[in-house]
Amino acid sequence: MNQRSLLLYHSAIKSEKTQRQYDYQLKCFKEYSAIKSFDKLVEIEPKKLQTMIEDYVMYARDQGQGLSSIRAKLVALKLFFVMNDVLLNWDKLRKMIPEKTKSTGERPYTTQEIEILVKSSKTLRYRALMQFMASSGVRVGCFEELKMKHLKDMPNGCKSVLVYADTKDEYYTFIHQEAVEALDEYLEFRTRKGETITPDSWVFCSPCDTTKPSSTESTTTTLSRHVKRSLGREESKHGRYEIMTCHGFRKRFITILKSNPSVNISLAEKLAGHSVTIPLDNSYFKPLLEQLFDEYQKVIPKLFIDDKYRLQSQIQSQQDEIDLLQDKNTEIENLQKTILQIQNNMLELQKRHNS
Repeated sequence: MNQRSLLLYHSAIKSEKTQRQYDYQLKCFKEYSAIKSFDKLVEIEPKKLQTMIEDYVMYARDQGQGLSSIRAKLVALKLFFVMNDVLLNWDKLRKMIPEKTKSTGERPYTTQEIEILVKSSKTLRYRALMQFMASSGVRVGCFEELKMKHLKDMPNGCKSVLVYADTKDEYYTFIHQEAVEALDEYLEFRTRKGETITPDSWVFCSPCDTTKPSSTESTTTTLSRHVKRSLGREESKHGRYEIMTCHGFRKRFITILKSNPSVNISLAEKLAGHSVTIPLDNSYFKPLLEQLFDEYQKVIPKLFIDDKYRLQSQIQSQQDEIDLLQDKNTEIENLQKTILQIQNNMLELQKRHNS
């Protein structure tokens, strides 16, 4: 039976993913403190408990953990103890968090780096996954909720992607033809292995169990090993990389999107799943899927990884321009014929009038 302290704690958490993250932080503190159960934690005298958490924070600092890591620990611990009516000095604990240092992992992947990663990957799953992230800008955590029914066909071989469906964070983005083809190869592989793909199938399932989605932790860990092996990157002195393993794809997507002067900034924010900074846009600006796709199409050539697709796009664009010019020439010829016909009719009327 679940311990009461945990039941109260879990009642305040709305997301299964958040619960897993918070539970991990709480378990780490319990093990650090050598306490047998969570219920025993809330029975400790508050002054002693305050000292234990302060020591835990100082230990984490000594281990070189930074602001975000220690903050995550305190957020989980605070929720647990608040829900169990344990009063502690959280202001004091927050002041013990180290200051933010110069950010690492700020650089996005280049197109050439992603091409190396895709071509050097031995599995269709990870090729498709990297193409998906590079073309859509989604966060790696979305794959724990993404099902086939959240993908819909769009023009020019693209697909729309409904991210975080049925939540307050729901938004649309897209994947282009190159990513769609990589995804189709991966899905065909799963079908050959005996899986029946339905609207409720996971877009990226666990390699060990097709009934479960690809977990954020395993995906990040595997990709991290692949990136290190393929790009030969080394850790910085803070244990971080110049490019974040998964978020580097998203940074490239957003950089390309916002670097295009013809892209509407509000629509760009929507495509990235950001809270729009323009007042009232979050509540009142609800663009149609077609509007979002029009903006997305403006950056597709820059998002392509393989030059083959980029060249195909350029050829198609040039052909569209030729077709447009031909249509205009045909329209001009028709107008000239119409004008000539009107002039002839006027001459005929004039002759009749004079006679």
